[in-house]
Amino acid sequence: MIETPEPRPWGASDDEAVELCREWMHYLGVTDVVVAVGEARQVCDLYGSRNLGWVMNKRGNLEVELVERAATVAAADGRRGLVFARRGVMPDARMRADELGIAIFGFDPQGGTLDGVNLLGRELFANAQTRQD
Repeated sequence: MIETPEPRPWGASDDEAVELCREWMHYLGVTDVVVAVGEARQVCDLYGSRNLGWVMNKRGNLEVELVERAATVAAADGRRGLVFARRGVMPDARMRADELGIAIFGFDPQGGTLDGVNLLGRELFANAQTRQD
């Protein structure tokens, strides 16, 4: 059984948020996930053999542009795209992610929680919870 990541009561810097989402990807079943370094970090934040992850730790809501960029990179690479958003998600970004097969998750470092924001995100999170039971 894989434990959920520990809450970060002090919050999370951008690098800490990426590490936290790496731990969440592991919880979701991506056991070979690593943090991107160097120039690879310009493409995405997290790499697994079947998944790529983007972490939005900035103020404001997740916009459709990041979803479309993730979908383009993931499609060209042949891996599933996962986007982690610390704040809200714009409705058009959520709808576009559903259309493009991108999973969106909302994460809260202080509360130590993760939830699926769109259809695929909710499905993947539910599957991870089922595996943990």
